[in-house]
Amino acid sequence: MKRALIAAAAFAALVPAHAQQAQPTPELQALDDALPGTLVNDPSRMDWSFYGTEQKTKNVQDPAIPGGGAAVQVTVARAGANIYDSGANVPLRTGIAAGRDYTVALYARTLKSDAPGGKGRIGVRFQQNAAPYDGFGDQTLEVGSDWTLYEVTARADKAIPAGQAIVGLQLAGAKQVIEIGQVIIVEGATSIRTVKRVETAAAPDPELPPQLKDKGRMLNDPANRDWAIYGEGQATKPTVTNVYGRVGTLFSIAAAGSAPHVSGASIPLKEGIKDGDILTIAVLARTLSAATPDGQGLLSVRIQKNAAPYDGFLDKQVKVGPNWRLYQLRTQAGMDIAAGSAQLTLHTGAAQQEIEIGPVYVIREEPVLTSAN
Repeated sequence: MKRALIAAAAFAALVPAHAQQAQPTPELQALDDALPGTLVNDPSRMDWSFYGTEQKTKNVQDPAIPGGGAAVQVTVARAGANIYDSGANVPLRTGIAAGRDYTVALYARTLKSDAPGGKGRIGVRFQQNAAPYDGFGDQTLEVGSDWTLYEVTARADKAIPAGQAIVGLQLAGAKQVIEIGQVIIVEGATSIRTVKRVETAAAPDPELPPQLKDKGRMLNDPANRDWAIYGEGQATKPTVTNVYGRVGTLFSIAAAGSAPHVSGASIPLKEGIKDGDILTIAVLARTLSAATPDGQGLLSVRIQKNAAPYDGFLDKQVKVGPNWRLYQLRTQAGMDIAAGSAQLTLHTGAAQQEIEIGPVYVIREEPVLTSAN
């Protein structure tokens, strides 16, 4: 089955490339340009090589299927002695280079399964499609009933020549009916959930979110990503949010610090602050992972001076969930901060975590003027 290419935006916020070979079509090149790493398969093709006597397949199309509106439905009549007794082989356009990272991403859901918990089973393996069928990265996905994007990443411990490199989807792990959407495979990236080319993929924050309109006077430039990033053990990279298509930054914290403020970012304010000002601070954010009891990220927010001893106020910690949300805080300034000296700081050091932060808004509420009768 040949389907229209997945738009990169379909993977929401879908980032270094190894191969320099151009993609064979403009459509594939456009997708490659938007993805992390280098695209090494043709995601528009779903006529994979299916094998195994205990399974049947049929193509399904529905606009509700994420990532392109098409999938392959696989019915496995009975579990095999091995998970690889039936399945599908997805070909790579290139070979596999030893020492490189490879990621396969696919949407899937389970319609019925006799496996414990009722979840389907998909074994994923990067492999040479020739004897002795060497491979790496073996992982079994437990697939729920809702369409979900699954990723498997592995570092190649061997080279596989072009024409023999595949990703095997092994399906004999249960008696099941499972649907698999289009598959994206990239080299040189450990996820496709962030975007490589921010400068062409996102607009520079054209207008306020509706929740913030008419709140007051903006004290910062939400489109300015020239933030002062600081702290050891913290890495950042640019992304594009899937809310409004705006520029974001992914903060990866390797380990919790001694205090939240040991790492983070400082955002300059264009105007000063007066004691008694009523401020609204809004941060668009989500958590990709967090080593916290509830899996939520921890982000601390503070208004302060940009020089020692960094006097300030607010000091509010926010729990950041896995879905994009505009977190709003309202506070009253407890001091004067002169123009050119005021900043908003975002402290990220409270946990080992990955937090993606989009635009940030600092607004001073203005008094409503009414005309005299």
